[in-house]
Amino acid sequence: MIDLSYDFIITLQQEVLRRFGVEVMLPGDCKYLSQSILDATTKLVSETTLKRVFGFAVAQHSFSRYTLNTLSQYCNYKDWEDFQSHHYKQLSGDLTVDNSKWADMKNKADAVSHYTMVTLKNRSGIPYVYTVPRQYCTSHIERFLESDYAATALIAPPGWGKSVTLVHVAEYFWFGKEARYKQDICWFIHAHAAGSLLLKGFSLSSWLDNQLNLGSGENFREYFASHFDKKGGRLVLIIDGFDEIAVAGDKLRLMYTKLEDFVYSNDLFPWVKVILSIRSSTWSEIFQHSVQYPAFRRYWYLGAEMDEETNINLPLLTEQEVKSILYNHQFDPATVRTFSEHFLQKLRYPYYLQLFCQLNAGPEQSFTDEHLSLFEIVSKFIHQRVFSSQSNSFKIKIIEQLLQLLDYGRGGQYTDKLLLLNQNPDHFPAYKELLADNILVEENLSQEIMFHVKVRFAHNFLLEYFTAMYFIQEGGQVISETMLQRVLQHLPPSSYRASVFKWLLRYAISHDQQEAIHKMFYLPLTNVEKSVLLEYLVLHYQHEGDRLVELKTIFPQGYFKKHPLSDFISEDFMQFGKRKVLLALLPLADVQEDKLKVRSILFQLSLMQLDAEQCELELNNIKKICSKDPLDEGLWITPYEIYLFIYEYLKFGILNAGIKEKIYNYTRYWSGSPQRPFSVSQEIVYRNMGLVFILLEDHAHLFNFSKRLFENYPSLQYRKSDSLRQTLLCWQAYAQLNMGNHQTAEKICRHVDQVLRKNAAELYSVRHLEALQKIILANVYYNGQEYNKAIRAAEAAMETTQKQDLKLLALMNFSLLSKIYRQLQMDKQLFQAQQQVELIQKSTSFKQAARLW
Repeated sequence: MIDLSYDFIITLQQEVLRRFGVEVMLPGDCKYLSQSILDATTKLVSETTLKRVFGFAVAQHSFSRYTLNTLSQYCNYKDWEDFQSHHYKQLSGDLTVDNSKWADMKNKADAVSHYTMVTLKNRSGIPYVYTVPRQYCTSHIERFLESDYAATALIAPPGWGKSVTLVHVAEYFWFGKEARYKQDICWFIHAHAAGSLLLKGFSLSSWLDNQLNLGSGENFREYFASHFDKKGGRLVLIIDGFDEIAVAGDKLRLMYTKLEDFVYSNDLFPWVKVILSIRSSTWSEIFQHSVQYPAFRRYWYLGAEMDEETNINLPLLTEQEVKSILYNHQFDPATVRTFSEHFLQKLRYPYYLQLFCQLNAGPEQSFTDEHLSLFEIVSKFIHQRVFSSQSNSFKIKIIEQLLQLLDYGRGGQYTDKLLLLNQNPDHFPAYKELLADNILVEENLSQEIMFHVKVRFAHNFLLEYFTAMYFIQEGGQVISETMLQRVLQHLPPSSYRASVFKWLLRYAISHDQQEAIHKMFYLPLTNVEKSVLLEYLVLHYQHEGDRLVELKTIFPQGYFKKHPLSDFISEDFMQFGKRKVLLALLPLADVQEDKLKVRSILFQLSLMQLDAEQCELELNNIKKICSKDPLDEGLWITPYEIYLFIYEYLKFGILNAGIKEKIYNYTRYWSGSPQRPFSVSQEIVYRNMGLVFILLEDHAHLFNFSKRLFENYPSLQYRKSDSLRQTLLCWQAYAQLNMGNHQTAEKICRHVDQVLRKNAAELYSVRHLEALQKIILANVYYNGQEYNKAIRAAEAAMETTQKQDLKLLALMNFSLLSKIYRQLQMDKQLFQAQQQVELIQKSTSFKQAARLW
C-alpha cells in the first residue's frame, strides 16, 4: 500500500492523466500508458504497477521511489521531491489555506483517504456508480459517532459489500459535497497499509504523532486535549479488510493486539474513533475471544443486528436496495416486478446480485429467466470460490466429508465441527477459506462448560448442488437409469429432492445427455416434482432460442397422452412470470383437457390483472376446446359458460339469465354420492363457482356450495396441501364473515394461514391465495374493531397484490382499507388509496370491477 506520508498521490494521478490525454483511467489503458511513459522517459513502469497506482489492483506495499520519480518525470518534473515542492509552494501561496496543525493533519488524511476510496471503487464487483448507500449502515455509523464507544466494526462474510459500504459511509459523513462532518479528520486506509506499519513496530498512536510532526515525547491526543480550541472535530480511523486473508494469522493477532491497545487507550479521548470492516471468520477467530471481557463491550459498538452465532452484524441488502441497483443497471422495471419473492431474497446477497448483473451485462446478453439465473449464479459462485482455489483439493475433501455426515441431505443440515475436521490439521486452512468465502457457516452453540460448534452449508442450494454432483461423480459423469433410481430411493419426496433433480437435469442438458432427460420424466416422481422439472426444461430451451421442435423430440410420441400435462400444471402454477412457460407448453398438449387446463390458467391470470381484452382472446380459445356436452363429465355447465358469465358481468354488467339458472341449479345435477377424482373441466367449474357467488354477493350460496363440495369429495378435506381445499376454506370464511359469524370466519382463516405457512416450501405459487386469506382476516379484525391488526393484515395483502399484479384482489382490499382509513380519520392514506383505485379503474375496460371498491 502507499506510504501514508504521501499527500499528493491523487494530484500525481491527475497530472499523469492530463499528460496522457484522458479524463478517466480504465484498466485496459494501463498497457498503453506504460508505453507512453517509456517513450517519454526511457524508463519502464509496468502495467501491473500502474494498475496499483490507479487503484485497479491492491497495492500490498509502498510505491517505490523509482515509480514515483518516473511518473513525476513523465509530468515534466525533475523527480518526486520536485513534484511535492512545487505543490507545497502552490498551497503556501493560497491565502485561504488553514496552516493549523488540525488542518495540516486533515490534508494528509484526505489525500490518503481519497486514494483508498478510488481503489475500492475500482475494485467493486458491481460498478460503483450502480451501487447504493445502505441505510442501516449509515444509521449504525451515526449512532456510533454520537456515542461514547471507541470502536465499531462491520462484520460479514466476503462478498457482502463491506468495502463499498464504507466508501458510501465515508462520502456521506466526510467527503461528499453535502458531507455531515467536514471538520472531522478521517483516515481511510486498507489493512495492508496498517499492517505494514504495525508489523514494523509502530503503534497507531505513534504513527498519528508522526503525521502531526510533534516534537519528541509529545502525543497528538494529549496535544489536542490541552489545545481543545484547535481541534476541529473527531479523528476517525477507518481500516478496511482487517482479515486473515490479507494478513497471515500470527501477524493478524499482533495487529489486533496493537489495535486493541489503541482502542482502550482512547478512554479519555472520546473524539477518537475506529471503524473496521472484518470477515465473520476473522471475528470468530481473533476478536470474539474478547467478548468475555467487560472492557470489550464497553469500548466496542456492535449494533442491534449483531448475530452472535453467525458473527454477522451487517444485514443483507433490503429488497428496495436490490431493485435500485437493478434499475441502475438499466433493468426494465416491468421485468423486475415479475421477480418472485424467493428470487429477490437470493439477490439480497450482494455477491449473488453481482453475479446476476454480470450474467446480464451488455446488449448481447438478454435477461435470463430467474430460475435459470439462480442455477447459473450458484454454479459460477462455486466455481470461483471452490474449484478455482489453490486449496481446492482440501476444500473438496471437507465438502465430501460434510455430505457424508449429512447423509446427502437426508440427515438434516447441521453437523459437529469436531466430526467434520476430525483433528486433521491439513484441513484447517481450507476450512477457514470455506468459512471466509461463505460456502460454510459455523453456528456457535457453546456453553460455559461445553464447546459445541455446528457447521452447515451457507445456503441450502449449495447442499443441493454438491449432493447432485456427488451422484453424478458416482455415476461416472453419466446420468443413467441406475443413478436416477439411487437418487429416487435415497431421498424422500420433497422440494429438496426436486432441486437435486433440477441440478441433474441441468447437467444432462449442458452435456447433451438427451436420453437421461427422457428417463428422468419416466421416474415415479410426484406431479409437483415433474412440474418443476418440466418448467426448467421449457425455460432452458426458450432461452436458447426457438427450439420447441427440439423440445418435443425429448418426449416420445404419445408421452403426454399417458402422462397428461394437466397433472403437471396445477392451480399453483398461476403466476404471471409463468405465462411464457404456459404458452410454450401448449404445442406439447396432445389431448383437449391439457389444452383446456393451460388456457384456463391463462384466462384466470388475465382476469386477476383485469385485462379484459386478453380475457376475451382466451375465452374464444376455450370455446373451441369445450365442445363436449357437460353432462358427459357429470357437470351441469361448461368451463366456457362459467367464464363467459364472469366476463360479461365484469365487462358489461350483464347477468346472462340462461347461465345463471344453470349455476344456481347445480344441486339438480349432483347426486350427493362420493365422486371420482376431478376431471379438468370439473375442477375449473368448481373453482369458479365461488367467484361467481362472490361477485353476486350471494354469501349463503357461497357457503352451501363449498360445504356440498366437501361432502361430495370427502377426501378433499384431508389433502391439506391442495390449493383447491384452501380456496374452498377461504370461501367459507368469507361467507361466514358476511353472514355475521365472525368467530367461525376467524377460526377458518387462522387454519388456512397455518397450512399455507407449513407448506410454503412445497407450494410454489399460491400468492393469490395468501393475499385472499389476509384480506378476509383483515375484514375479520375490522368487524371486531381491531383496527391496528386490520391495517397490518390488509397492507400485507396489498403488498402481495401489487407485487403480483392481482388487481381484482387489490380492489377488494382497497374497499376494506378505505373503511378503516375513514374510521381512523387517516385522510392522507385514504387519498392515496383512492388514487390507486382510480389508476386501476382507468387501466381496465372491466367497468363492473368498480363495484368491488
